[in-house]
Amino acid sequence: MHGLNLSTIPEIRDGAKLLNADGDLGGMRNLLPLPAASMFGAGKDPQDLRNLMRKLSARISREPDLSEERPEEGTNPNLPSGYTYLLQFIAHDMVNTSVSLAVSDGRRFGFQNARQLPLTLETIYGGGPDVSPQAYEYSQFCAQSRGFMPRTRFRCGRTRNRAGSTANMPFADIGRAVPVDVRDDGLRGRCVRTEALVADARNEDQALISQMTLLFLRMHNYIIDELDAVLPPSTAPEAYRNFICARFILALLYRRIIVKDVLYRLLDPSVYRYYFLPNMNKDKLASEQGVLDRIPVEFSHGAFRFGHAMVRSHYDVNGNGLIESARAMLINSRRSPGFTPLSEEWVVKWDNFFQINGGGQPKNLSRRLRPNFSSLARNEFFFGPLSKEDAPGLPNRDLISAMFGRIWSVPKLVDALRAKKPELAAFLPAYDGLVPGLTAWLEATGRPDGLSEQFEPGDVAEIAQDPPLPFFVLYEAHESHNGERLGVLGSIIIAETMVGAMVKYPLQVSKWMYDPLLHLKEQFEPFERLGVGEPALNNMPEVETFEDLLTFMELRGLLDHDQ
Repeated sequence: MHGLNLSTIPEIRDGAKLLNADGDLGGMRNLLPLPAASMFGAGKDPQDLRNLMRKLSARISREPDLSEERPEEGTNPNLPSGYTYLLQFIAHDMVNTSVSLAVSDGRRFGFQNARQLPLTLETIYGGGPDVSPQAYEYSQFCAQSRGFMPRTRFRCGRTRNRAGSTANMPFADIGRAVPVDVRDDGLRGRCVRTEALVADARNEDQALISQMTLLFLRMHNYIIDELDAVLPPSTAPEAYRNFICARFILALLYRRIIVKDVLYRLLDPSVYRYYFLPNMNKDKLASEQGVLDRIPVEFSHGAFRFGHAMVRSHYDVNGNGLIESARAMLINSRRSPGFTPLSEEWVVKWDNFFQINGGGQPKNLSRRLRPNFSSLARNEFFFGPLSKEDAPGLPNRDLISAMFGRIWSVPKLVDALRAKKPELAAFLPAYDGLVPGLTAWLEATGRPDGLSEQFEPGDVAEIAQDPPLPFFVLYEAHESHNGERLGVLGSIIIAETMVGAMVKYPLQVSKWMYDPLLHLKEQFEPFERLGVGEPALNNMPEVETFEDLLTFMELRGLLDHDQ
């Protein structure tokens, strides 16, 4: 969930009266070259389209929340709730939207993707200890060297007890800091932790994403400790070498989990087989060469917004009963620093969110992928309307993002993909066959009271002929897989983007390439070139899934939060 980051363009550049495909979003290009007539909403009056998106948002909101009313129908056994926040973490590692004046020549602001190396865990490493020192622990080793040795471990922070004290509490939170003797008017004399000591501030947008982030921080610390034990650094270059090796190992495990677990669960089976079996082949990509250096808006402003529909209104965080997830949104050093660090009730018991060490089905399953959102996602307090013409909530924000994102029209994108790669046409059906079912869904009221804004004559046909991509991806998942995984088009966009990112930004040193489809020990020679010997490599996990990683961490005591 994007939290404070809107990731949308709130106004038309140069006062244009019709939507057109000129320009881009300052660094986020399209999946395929975009002809002007193939853009979603091309040639339409922006205000009329904005009104139509508001009506579609109202139609979506009329759907009952089955995850609360009938959990057996509304929850997803294929995607436990831990994947909701793992996917959010991955999204942060793919796209970091920042405001930039440069993209519009200083005349108006725009949005730019500041993520330089997607899927390399840049979201936690930042620019490394010299560029993002706040994220790294100032250890005794650093103190003894008077700052000449780099910081190579991540900071972890203590939780607080019911009285607000951190004394003798476990290290079960990200690092946080209190500014000392500064003029921050909002502090009003209170000693509160307003600074999150992480490389990417979005990773503490709320309690559950900060807990997910902590897992990666602790896993890095384990890896660097093992490397330092085998190859004790005595100089700064040696310390940097171990740090770089630790990042390569963790990033390789992370990419393997993405391919073998996250995408295996998420993608349509035909799409997964095409892109990943028997191996990951860049020749299968439909994207034009040279486009993959930037994340396509069809991913960032379209298909990957499906994660918003997975968020539940309540979670059993650690076995003490259900807690409203809206409360997690308040635990943020920017929004409510007085509620940080985390209290004990938000320390996640991970077998409630994933199946760990052969355990049973976790208590928290995500919501099925449908045009259907929890009350939290529709909450006006956290996700107010972007303008007076819009509706509150994430559903409407996602539709507006698609409208101003200059992304492909769904029918035109289907046609372009089928024509570009005939192999895709074997499992990507022509769009026309989907129109009757989509029309029937749009015409259903969901609730008979009719109190929310209704479609006017012609609205349903207009949407069915050119639906916004974030909505269509959820509808397609609902229709093709009963919401347990994505449909074909959504799967292709995500596979194209992630495979493209891994191909464009490989884990590589000189000629030595690290393959996420291979185990660590199958790549001993390139690791040896990095300086990782067999004794250190033997202490690293061989994982297929995120649940494998959690099982390893549990067996090593890395989930105990006692250090």
